[in-house]
Amino acid sequence: MNIVEERMQTSSWYEVGASSILGTRQYQQDFGYFYTGEKEVLAAVCDGMGGLEGGERASKAAVQQLVQDFHNCQNIPSVPEFFAREARRMNQAVNTLKGKNGKKLNAGTTFVGVYCRENQMYWVSVGDSRIYLIRGNGIQTLNREHNYRLTLKSQLDSGMITREFYDLEEKTPQADALISFLGMEEVKLVDGNQKPVGLMAGDWILLCSDGVYKSLSDSQVFAMVQDNDIDMGIAADRTTAMALRYGMRGQDNTTVILIRYLGNSSDGRQIG
Repeated sequence: MNIVEERMQTSSWYEVGASSILGTRQYQQDFGYFYTGEKEVLAAVCDGMGGLEGGERASKAAVQQLVQDFHNCQNIPSVPEFFAREARRMNQAVNTLKGKNGKKLNAGTTFVGVYCRENQMYWVSVGDSRIYLIRGNGIQTLNREHNYRLTLKSQLDSGMITREFYDLEEKTPQADALISFLGMEEVKLVDGNQKPVGLMAGDWILLCSDGVYKSLSDSQVFAMVQDNDIDMGIAADRTTAMALRYGMRGQDNTTVILIRYLGNSSDGRQIG
């Protein structure tokens, strides 16, 4: 399982669980990471592209850059600025990878990350992996997918293309083609929140590669998490197992990191 865990302290604020499977693929290109301190969590999921050597190395290199920079920071005065800077540094780390022949590897990876401290959460996204917020009886996707479909929607909204053209193109496989990912000469789109999401006791944050949402509906993801809320690891494992079961045309690598906010807010300090 390509997930690195760093549990520095037992937290009374957060619980975290993770799971990663190969699916029906021959090699693992996903890479996940989470760190837990007493009052904070950093988590990331990367889904690599470029075959065995390329995709696996790209996702790992991106996460390693993030982790190195996070631990080198004495403090993070502005989380949005930290994430924006990290996206550029992670992109450079992937873009400069070389293969065994010494030539540029030409690999890439998606990236979703969250940083939670006390009752506040920031997120960042490049590519088409997802971040869900599950609260009460609802589930919502926090980020958008950086693919050709997004370009089409923008062109439709601005009047550049007709609805007929949009409907035809949106149904093609090309609609899922990424327009932004780590490993480009310059990363094109980096999404995130400038103001923190205020967390409520019982909130779940789910980071995942596209192997989850291309196999399961939002309602299935919600039900799986809610039905297994006693143990975070079991909830994550059963989510990836369900994705494997319902994958229609072969299951992609699938990675899930689940974070549950317990609501231990002993003070009202804010970050970033």
